[in-house]
Amino acid sequence: MTNNLHQPGTAHATADDALNAPDGRTLHALRVAGWLAAERLEVWRVAGAGPVLARLADAGLVRLVKSPRGEMYGLTPDGTARATALLATWLERAAADETAAAVGALAAFEGHDATLKQLVTDYQRQGAHGVGERLAAFHEAASEAIDAVGAAHPLWESYPGRLRSALAHVHRGETDYVTSPLVESYHTVWHLAHRDMRLLREGLTP
Repeated sequence: MTNNLHQPGTAHATADDALNAPDGRTLHALRVAGWLAAERLEVWRVAGAGPVLARLADAGLVRLVKSPRGEMYGLTPDGTARATALLATWLERAAADETAAAVGALAAFEGHDATLKQLVTDYQRQGAHGVGERLAAFHEAASEAIDAVGAAHPLWESYPGRLRSALAHVHRGETDYVTSPLVESYHTVWHLAHRDMRLLREGLTP
């Protein structure tokens, strides 16, 4: 797939490569998600995250905590600064039409946000009956905006597939995949994508 914001160049390509490399992807994922188990990084396109996390921990950018959910990784203050700087460098070197495409993708995505929030509220109040059909209808209506997000930047390319995967779980009767934060649920992935894109927009704000 050709990504609108991943065109070859000199300084821009260097910034893009740094942000899209395993270390950059890991730092970015932790900035977006907050805390993640090592195995959850696979959906962020970080294969074999153990050595990456160990390297980042040795550099003082990532820390490990033991929680009731198991071992979780998060950013240190230096890690947050590094993740922020990687995105800022990319934004400084990106062409105006590239950042405009990303902001446009966010605007289209946000146009469906209130509808999903209402669907989730109804599900929490009324139970699981019919939620699969309602979520499928929502996904179909939002599919163009979702695909635009995936095409806008390599860091976002996993979101459409992750949302489709969550929807498939719901179709199989696994209703945890509607909202649960303990799995890659539809609402969780949607929230992460929204936060991810908002971080980019915030980076564009003077």
